Amino acid sequence: MKTLNGFLETHDEWIKASFVKPGKYLSALNYIIEYQPKVIVEYGGGQSTFMITELVNYLDYGGKVIAYESEEKFYNQHIEKGWNKYNNIHLVETEEEDHEFLPNTIIPGVRYIHPMEDIQGVDFVIIDGPKLFSKYRTKKLQTTFNLKDIVDYLGYEIPFFIDGRNRTVTYYNQLGYKKNVGVW
Repeated sequence: MKTLNGFLETHDEWIKASFVKPGKYLSALNYIIEYQPKVIVEYGGGQSTFMITELVNYLDYGGKVIAYESEEKFYNQHIEKGWNKYNNIHLVETEEEDHEFLPNTIIPGVRYIHPMEDIQGVDFVIIDGPKLFSKYRTKKLQTTFNLKDIVDYLGYEIPFFIDGRNRTVTYYNQLGYKKNVGVW
């Protein structure tokens, strides 16, 4: 059986230093090793997309990783640094919207724009983007709506991981989502 330690022994030290030692993504990586999701979708593609794709390839179970990036500056950096080696990070637009998620409670958020057909079979979602800061947006946003869109499309909840977005975690907790495999 292939393990996280086996993967780390065969890959560059930066993966261990950037993601494993500090605990970042550890629960997501362990989830992938244990459950081997067939289609992993990451919102906010980049270095983590490359690492996860390398892990899926190492495990060799037939899974694939699809990522979306909305900032052209970051997308170009991903290409320059070799993080889009597998051409699985896609540059897409986003849209901002206000969403009523509790009676009389509006939450401003963002969604990556892509056809659901592009992610057929998705069974694990990672939310690591986009930047919600006002520098990048017209107003202060609080969450990414794509996980809700996927759950609505599928008709059932799937496992997910959220990278350092407390308001996004709160949003999905308040919606009653229970399949969060961890938060960094």
